[in-house]
This record gives sequence, C-alpha cells and structure tokens, in this order.
Amino acid sequence: MKKIALLGPNLDNPGGINTVVKFLGEGFKKKGYEVHYFPVGKTKIKDNEFIHNVNSNNKKEQFKILREKIKKYPCDIYISNNLRTNELLSKLNINNSFYVFHQGKVLQPKNFYVRLKQRFEFSKRYNNKNLIFLNECYKNEFFRIYPYIKPKSVNIIPNPFDFELIYKKAGEFDVKGDYIVAVGRLSKEKNYEYLIKAYKLSGIKEELWFIGEGEERKNLENLVKKLNLENKVKFLGWQKNPYPFIKNAKLLCMSSIFESFSNVIVESLVLNTPVVATDIKCGPRDILGDDKYLVSLNNEKEFAKKIRNTKESIPDIDIERFRLESIVNKYIELFKNT
Repeated sequence: MKKIALLGPNLDNPGGINTVVKFLGEGFKKKGYEVHYFPVGKTKIKDNEFIHNVNSNNKKEQFKILREKIKKYPCDIYISNNLRTNELLSKLNINNSFYVFHQGKVLQPKNFYVRLKQRFEFSKRYNNKNLIFLNECYKNEFFRIYPYIKPKSVNIIPNPFDFELIYKKAGEFDVKGDYIVAVGRLSKEKNYEYLIKAYKLSGIKEELWFIGEGEERKNLENLVKKLNLENKVKFLGWQKNPYPFIKNAKLLCMSSIFESFSNVIVESLVLNTPVVATDIKCGPRDILGDDKYLVSLNNEKEFAKKIRNTKESIPDIDIERFRLESIVNKYIELFKNT
C-alpha cells in the first residue's frame, strides 16, 4: 500500500485549502492509499497515527519539526498545498514531491523590488520540481510573471469536490429566509464593499447574507449603516457547515479581486444555486465560461443588474470534471508518469 503525505495549513484553519486537502485525503483512501497529513501552523488538534502536526508559527521551527516528522513517518508521495508548505518541502528536496498552487495572491501586482526578490526565491524553490496548477489561466500567468522557473513537470488538475458529501451536509439542517449569499473571509481581496453597493442598487427584496469572518467586518458593517441596509444585510460569521446556506440561497455572489479557483462557485453549482461572479483574471471564467454569469470589477450598475436577472438562472455547465473520483484518478495517473 502506497503512503501519500498531504501538506497544508493547520487543520483548525476553515479556509478552502483545507476543504480540498480533506476531500483529496478521502479520495485517496477510497483508492487504497494510506494518507498522512502534515498540517503546518499552531494548532490545538492532537497528533495521531495519521496526523503529524508541525505545531509552530516560527519558520525555523517549522522546518526542523517537518524534517523530523517526515523522517519518522516517511511516505512514497508528497503533495504540498500552500505557499508555506511549498517553501518547507522544497528545502527538503524529496523525490516524488508535487507542489500545488492554490493562492491567487502569487499573481497579484507587487512593487519592482518585491517582485524581483520573489522571482529569485521562486526560481530556487520550484526549479526541477513537479508543479500543479488549478487551471490553464493560472499556469500561463505564473510563467509570464516568473519566466526563469524551469520545472521538472507542469500539470493542470482542478480542485476536487465530494458531491455526495456536499449533498449530505447541505441537508443537515434547514435554513429559512429569502436571501442571496456571499461565502468567504471578510477581507479586502473578497471585495465585499463592491457587492454591498451593487446590492443596494439592485433593489431586490431578498436579504444579503454573509457567511464568514475577518478583519474587514467592522468596515463592512459601517458601510451597511451608511447605506441604510441594517435590516437587509446580515453578517452570520463563520459557519462550520455553510452548505445549507448555499443550497437555500436564491443566488450566490462572488465579488473577489483575485482567486486562483473559487471553490464556492463549484459548490454552488453542485447544489443548483445560481451564481454571479467577478470576471477576474483566473478562476470564475474557467468554471462558468459564459459572460451571462460574470461581471466586471468596476461597474456597480452592471453588477446590480446581474443580481436582479440571474436569481433563477442556473448555468448549464459540466461539473462532473470536478468530481472527487475524477480528480483523484488524474493524480494517480500523474504519479505513474512522473
């Protein structure tokens, strides 16, 4: 039985990367692999036979702990799923390692000196490594910005989704209300000020609910007050199970400035919830394709119109390509050929 190591953020983290890591782990188990998790970051979760925490936020300590844990629990294949674990794993220079790029911030504009430093660091980190991108757009942009990286292999594998688990969790409880929803961290890159202003212009009767928590909450609440929307906009905080909220929404809105993929769009499509998303460089267009469901980043009136007109319209898109079994098979095929 082959052993697979999945590296990513600490398992307390509610972000999308951990959802992907958990889905992948279950998919590999179903195929007969033994899965070991190496989460990096301070955590309250205890180690066990298959979870080997790198329980520190200090970079030097993280490298030392990860090196010791990998030596104690060696695996046949290593899959790193965020920039922090990419950096740590690359220093260990282990064969059969794969580096997945989830974070869209890698592609975001930076000043000349920061970009120059990053190009140098990335060249050292990813030269002669097996790189995996979530879509063709991300891959093309990455090599446009970092042209001196010479990887061992480059592959496109989207994020996996366990449809049956999503259906099951979506039915765990009922959500009553007439609302549209946004799901994600309350942070600058999610661009929720734009969404709130567009929602105001839309004039729809449905409420706007936010599922998530973050540093921008106070600013967003102040904007809601300024626009006299206190009775129509609700901040529900982080939810352990967001799927019932997505399933029962009239529409899901994704207003991000950048994304590498956007899990919540696929999750909405799995649950037959209509979607409107910003037409950013990578992510939503790769999933939705049709301009009917995409809106520019700087046109509140257009966004408002899309909100009004898309509530009953579910995209006719082949989502089977994101099904967990299909994605796991792509990984297994990659392992054979690398």
